[in-house]
Formats: sequence, structure tokens, C-alpha cells
Amino acid sequence: MLISALVQLIFYRYNSYWVKWRRKANDFIQHGKIWPPTIEIESTMSSDKLRDYTAMLFDSEQGVFQVNTPIKLGVIKEVKRAVSLNDRTCTCGK
Repeated sequence: MLISALVQLIFYRYNSYWVKWRRKANDFIQHGKIWPPTIEIESTMSSDKLRDYTAMLFDSEQGVFQVNTPIKLGVIKEVKRAVSLNDRTCTCGK
């Protein structure tokens, strides 16, 4: 009895995980997006600069990422920017 209860619990949790991701995928498609935000932000950067930039997800609901950009002013320094894919804005002002 205990084993069947555990199997059912695992099944329903696993199933709910895929239902959640199917909904997210449908939301992307309805908003005209083919790729998830993490891939979209990387594909919009030029491939030369992409090697130097790193993007980390802040908020998947709002499509906000932290992008670390190297600045070379004598010394290489990394600057953190907030990029919003939904609003198409960046804290750098571009």
C-alpha cells in the first residue's frame, strides 16, 4: 500500500512538472516567441561578444536577466546589467 502511494505521488508530481512546462511553452508560442528567454537573449547578442557575456535568469515571469559584461578600460572589469526581454530595456540605456 505504501509503495503504490509513493508511486502515485511521484507520478502526479512528475506529471504536474510537465504540465507547467507545456503551459510555459504555449505562452511563448502565443506571444510569437520560438525560444525560451534564456536562449533568446543569447541569440540576440553577436557571436563575437557572446563569449565574453554571461546571462543569468532573475525572474522568468517578467523575463528579466542579469547580464555580466566585460568593460576594458586599462583593466578588465565586469559590469552587471539588468535586461528585460518583455520591456526590451537594459540598465545600460541601449
